[in-house]
Amino acid sequence: MDKVRRVAVAEYLNAVRSKAFIISVLLVPLIIVLAVGLQMLGHKKADASDRKFAVVDETGKLFAVLEKAAERRNENLNQTPEKLEKFEKIIPKQPKYVPLQHDRKDRDRTTLELELSSQVRKKELFAFLLIEAEVYSLEPGTNGRVTYYTQTPTFEQLPRWIESTINNEVRRSRLAQAGMDGAKIAQLSRRANFDRRGLASKDSSGKFQKAKKTNQVKNILVPLGALMLMFMSIMMSAPMLLNTVLEEKMNKVAEVLISSVSPFHLMIGKLIGCVFVSLTLALIYLGSLALGLHRMGYLDMVPWDLVAWFIPFQIMALAIYGSLFLSIGAACNELRDSQNLMAPAMVMAMVPMFVWMPIVQSPNSSFSQVMSLIPPFTPMLMTLRLASTPGPAMWELALAVVLTTGFMLFCVWAAAKIFRIGILAQGQSPSLVKLVSWLWSK
Repeated sequence: MDKVRRVAVAEYLNAVRSKAFIISVLLVPLIIVLAVGLQMLGHKKADASDRKFAVVDETGKLFAVLEKAAERRNENLNQTPEKLEKFEKIIPKQPKYVPLQHDRKDRDRTTLELELSSQVRKKELFAFLLIEAEVYSLEPGTNGRVTYYTQTPTFEQLPRWIESTINNEVRRSRLAQAGMDGAKIAQLSRRANFDRRGLASKDSSGKFQKAKKTNQVKNILVPLGALMLMFMSIMMSAPMLLNTVLEEKMNKVAEVLISSVSPFHLMIGKLIGCVFVSLTLALIYLGSLALGLHRMGYLDMVPWDLVAWFIPFQIMALAIYGSLFLSIGAACNELRDSQNLMAPAMVMAMVPMFVWMPIVQSPNSSFSQVMSLIPPFTPMLMTLRLASTPGPAMWELALAVVLTTGFMLFCVWAAAKIFRIGILAQGQSPSLVKLVSWLWSK
């Protein structure tokens, strides 16, 4: 075991002292800072100029409604709510809406569309609107059309605002034409306040605990954050084993190492070193995240009981994927040859990223239970379920630990068999079938 410890310590120190480790530690915070910085810069430099749009109103009534609604909106524009003051700098400034009445002057629709389209292309207008006279009609089958034209269809706010404003006015007018009191109907049909909460409970002393309000942002971000942290920890650490072993093999360093330590002890030492490197990364990121949330006053969003499960699941995941990459590195002679064998391992690691959304939405469904109990996916998906409410049952966690531990030990055993043969093998890189045959060699 002393040889294993020495290999593990050497691997760990070589990794944490390397430039690659420092870059990987700074990579995620750098990406976050860069993303937020670019968002802030983009919002400051975003086009917040007035959105002028021409209105051809065949009803003779709706333009005045749009004009008054735009005036009210523009007066209250860019007032940040108190609860969002912390994020004021990254909230984009909204442009004013400026409706301009356009006289049709007996021109046909084709001529009118071409004329106004030309003004949009010249940046004189942002869009234009054609409102047919029949929009107020109560006759069946005569539902008038409102057509919105623009060169920038990705700016959704303006057409949505126009649609909502016009439909509210048309609804009010139709009710009035039918002899109904629109204001009374609006009062009677107003929506009830909808409050989302968890479940009420009793504490250990039997005291009633009121159900807490649910936080939809937290319900999505916490599971996704836990999954991403484990995925990044694996992908930043396990592939390094492949590169290290392959480099040692290509430079004939492996032959010198094997003369001093057995292949199994060498592999286990490297695997343990990789686990500690990954745990170091995870602790740095978790600590930085907790500090940042504490300074913003959102530390209560962190479910600390999740950390107790996160670490053992991460260790098992690293042992599984680290064993796979170690065996691939030992079996190959060149980096180019390893790419074909890496594909199945990479796909296996990415499967949890493909199914995270349905699992978060239904954490206790049959699909979620089955997927989270398949050992290669268990560490990430069970962590995802633990971060989601209500979380897995205790028997599922126990079964997950047993299945994953068994699969992990199998992976380590299989990797040791391949590593023992492959680390000194030269010539053509073996195929996947050949690697399987090595498992039964003596």
